[in-house]
Amino acid sequence: MSGRTPADDPRYQRVRQRLVDSLLELAASRPAETISVSELTTAAGVSRAVFYSHASSPAGLLADVLVGELEPGFDALAEQMARPDADYVEIWRRVYLTLLDHVRDHRAVYEVLTAHESAVSSALTAYLEQAASCCVLAVTSRFEGPPPTELWKTMAVNQQAHNMLAVIRAWIATGLTDPPEVVVDTYLTLAPPWQLARAEDGPISLRRVRSLRRARSRDRETSEP
Repeated sequence: MSGRTPADDPRYQRVRQRLVDSLLELAASRPAETISVSELTTAAGVSRAVFYSHASSPAGLLADVLVGELEPGFDALAEQMARPDADYVEIWRRVYLTLLDHVRDHRAVYEVLTAHESAVSSALTAYLEQAASCCVLAVTSRFEGPPPTELWKTMAVNQQAHNMLAVIRAWIATGLTDPPEVVVDTYLTLAPPWQLARAEDGPISLRRVRSLRRARSRDRETSEP
């Protein structure tokens, strides 16, 4: 057996791309849940049977597309986060930049997604929680002393996923006028102390990062005229 799947067939890929292109165009103006299979297949010029070989619903296809585009970059960053010499703050910056680049590429789709709770936004949130979990676990594995509790880790993961969504919403609400780098740097001024811990500063602990935040705050206060 060759191990090939239908997805390896160029014809399958061309049809899927037509479906995706048509879906992204339709989803730029209204929630994917309101798009019918008939409407999508007509726009893409394919049959309903062909559509169902790719997805069970337009909303399901949109969720697969958005998550599928984010996965390679997020997976690579999660691997980097797990390295002993990882620069956590820089990698967190790149996680958020990867997300914002994706939002910019699909601005109209995200404008609809962030305005309505839907199956697609729920799927995106679930994926962001999964991606955040990999990064949070990589950082906390380097903590000294007693490991964080399951409650702490669960809160941290949920916090990061919802912070990502909050950053997207804020950027959209302000018209995407600021460059992604400015958006991410602005977020980092609001980030929790543990997320700003750097391995080169010595062993990481929750106590140390809290103290570090207080020390940096005092330094800023004393440097102000």
